[in-house]
Amino acid sequence: MAQWNTLLKSLGFTDSEAKIYLLSLEIGPSSVQDLAKKAKVSRVTTYAVIEMLSTRGLMSNVQKGKKTLYAAESPERLVSFVQTRVKQMETTLKDVEGLIGDLKLLQRGEKPVVKMFEGKEGLKAIQDDILATSPDVMYEMSNIDALYSLFPKEVFSPYRKELDKRNIKIEGIVQHALPVEARKNFTVFQVSKTDASFFGNITIYRNKIALTSLQGKNISVLIESEVLAQTMKELFQLAEKGTKK
Repeated sequence: MAQWNTLLKSLGFTDSEAKIYLLSLEIGPSSVQDLAKKAKVSRVTTYAVIEMLSTRGLMSNVQKGKKTLYAAESPERLVSFVQTRVKQMETTLKDVEGLIGDLKLLQRGEKPVVKMFEGKEGLKAIQDDILATSPDVMYEMSNIDALYSLFPKEVFSPYRKELDKRNIKIEGIVQHALPVEARKNFTVFQVSKTDASFFGNITIYRNKIALTSLQGKNISVLIESEVLAQTMKELFQLAEKGTKK
């Protein structure tokens, strides 16, 4: 019986459930009082165990006069119960395998954090975050003509002065009708409309990516993800190499 007790526990039975199930098989139909006494568990626990085993189809009750007696179903019902559990576990396993990626992101803290802003305040929010993060270097791809059509040029002066003050290096690929003015810590690769046509602003710094639409509805998105930021850095550097050529 000790071996069966261990086996039943491996199937998810509690100690009391295993004990009462095996005892009921051994002694046949019995009252709650008799089962509780012989299993050496309380009557409250015995009632709870009987209800659980009945739900699993492993126990049933019979009426004998005014008494209600409880008995374990045939051992074959246990086989049926185990087969059902195996099928349920197979389904659960598939669900776990399908969602394991979410747990990995959660475990390593890599689940992207996404913030969205609407209107012109969105760009200001991103500038504030860049200054708060204070990266050593940032990568930027921007259509300056589209940017200046939405925001006056002088709006960027305090922000740029603060970047220079903190010695934050910037590598940029920009589209601009006029020559880009030289600035401290600013390496720029200029492209014409014939080379590329885009109407957005992308900034990559530390583990963050900031994107702002410069056409239509003005929307800014800030994504915090080490993996995505690294991917975007590699993509930017490939574009930079192509621009040099």
